[in-house]
Amino acid sequence: MITPENFSKRDDDQEIEVISLRADDPSILPSNDMVDQVPEASHDNRTKVQLAWNNISYVIEKDGEETQILKGISGKANPGELLVLMGSSGAGKTTLLNILAGRVKSNNNAKIIGKITANGTNIKDIDFGYYSAYVTQEDILLPNLTPRESLTFSSRLRMPGTYQEHVDRVNGIIQDLRLMKCADNVIGSITKKGLSGGERKRVCIGMELITDPIVLLLDEPTSGLDSFTAEVVVDLLIEQARKGRTVMSTIHQPSTSIFDKFDRLVLLAEGHLVYQGKARDSTKYFAKIGYECPKLMNPADYYMRLLHVVDRKHPTEEEHDKIENLVSSYNSIEMEDDTFDSTKLEPLKNKHLEISANFAEQFILLFRRAWINARRDPLSGRLLFIEYIMVAVLVDLICNNLAKNYDSSTTRTQLLFLSMSTVAFFSCQNAAMQFPSETPLFLKESKQRIYSTISYYLSKSIADLPMQFLPLLVYCLMIYWVIPFNDYDASKFFIFYFVLVLLQISSIGMGYIVGSLVKTETVALAIVPVFLQPMMLYSGLFPSVNHYPQGFSWIQYISCMRWAVEALCANEYNDLGMDCQHCTDCRKCDPLRDLDFTNSIGVCVLYLCILLFAYRVVAYLLLWRRAVNSRK
Repeated sequence: MITPENFSKRDDDQEIEVISLRADDPSILPSNDMVDQVPEASHDNRTKVQLAWNNISYVIEKDGEETQILKGISGKANPGELLVLMGSSGAGKTTLLNILAGRVKSNNNAKIIGKITANGTNIKDIDFGYYSAYVTQEDILLPNLTPRESLTFSSRLRMPGTYQEHVDRVNGIIQDLRLMKCADNVIGSITKKGLSGGERKRVCIGMELITDPIVLLLDEPTSGLDSFTAEVVVDLLIEQARKGRTVMSTIHQPSTSIFDKFDRLVLLAEGHLVYQGKARDSTKYFAKIGYECPKLMNPADYYMRLLHVVDRKHPTEEEHDKIENLVSSYNSIEMEDDTFDSTKLEPLKNKHLEISANFAEQFILLFRRAWINARRDPLSGRLLFIEYIMVAVLVDLICNNLAKNYDSSTTRTQLLFLSMSTVAFFSCQNAAMQFPSETPLFLKESKQRIYSTISYYLSKSIADLPMQFLPLLVYCLMIYWVIPFNDYDASKFFIFYFVLVLLQISSIGMGYIVGSLVKTETVALAIVPVFLQPMMLYSGLFPSVNHYPQGFSWIQYISCMRWAVEALCANEYNDLGMDCQHCTDCRKCDPLRDLDFTNSIGVCVLYLCILLFAYRVVAYLLLWRRAVNSRK
């Protein structure tokens, strides 16, 4: 098992967490000193692909009204060239890219018309995913991993080969993308310091280059980057194109220096194609049809102004005439463009990308990745310790040295309920907030069919548990003998802790259910109380179990809190040896009878185990459904 040692490294006056790994263990990730050993790979024999699309239209229907996003778009992307799709917001450039990547398909509400070919072969007749890779606009990465770890896990999950071949592949990509200096720094996120935006984007590109794709499609890779960093990313894309790849990207508004680097340019306006050809010839073309770019103006800025429509549903007459003129001019004027010699390209065959990892290997690799991510996550580590310790200190200050008599039973029951609700809330909340942050990566990898949903779910479920158990144990140790709870024998404490552990696992399952239903941490945080409050109300205390309204009493059977409270109370009041000053026979003073609790600890534990399993199954089914829907 990987055992990372955390230390800090000063980089630009920021504390950045990095990881040191043993390079002599072939079961773990490659070490940093192997980077310089990677020879420069040769790409002379790389298969070349010309991606062409003919008369592509895309129509969506909503509320009985049809909207045509793309209107008969035709074009091509040549190997060895960087082709850039540009247009104002809503022009359809991202839609076209997603259609070419196979991420958008026809359904009941959307229809795609047209044909897409790769070297003359319809991509529907081949597994185009074998030849292509898609880089999303969002940086979908685990923030607590390093670039080297992310690339290595991706390589071992997606590609066959020996350990050394994975090492060489990862180190080669690190060199190609100039990530050597930050290869062992944590990636980071908005709330955690880590890599810069450009470095994260290069890691995202590297994640797709792992499979050595022939066609590389990117959605706005320079979005959110400064001009210098954006130019570095574009230079890297050009380098990949020069290796024989077909590289196609949408870019919103590049600088002049970046625009001058483009090989081919495709301009869209309101779903129409208004230019396609060499980027450097675009200004001459538009000047020819009456739209001359000012000499001191960035051509990209000029095109965005030229193609902009304020309200596409209700364009002005001037805007309508301008778009019509641009479309008709493109259709009527023969473009001067060097025709790529596609006669030498070999027809593509139906091949399937070989996934080397079987279920057991997938589980082990995903468990290691989830374990590293969980260990470095402050939410599941230090913060959880702090939360439990703060509650324990408050309980100890307010409710210590309780007497063992009937009069103190109400306070004891309230303290048991407080412990139960604390564990349930912390566990459910943390799980619900962590799940949405990792779901985008899971859906992306699931769409690529890198691993099965069950292997991901099992590995994450198990990896999250150890980081939860220790804070709970500290909490129990801090309060049990200070109050004190039942100290008849040592088994009382272990039963107390065991019941709370079962409750904790069950509550994490509820958190997974919430996390599988929502997309953001904010929504998850708002929904958690909605799940937990009914569980608390039907826990046997508000009111007792024999006084539930008819028609709603079934809720107690699906409430893990109900069975946790009863098990804790049974463990506490059996053999407590209470003194009573109000009657001669203390056997009549039975808090369990007052609460209408009649089940044994074993029965309550059995119900908790059943609910624990049921919550996990429901969460898995919800996650599986999202994975299936993402592939449609």
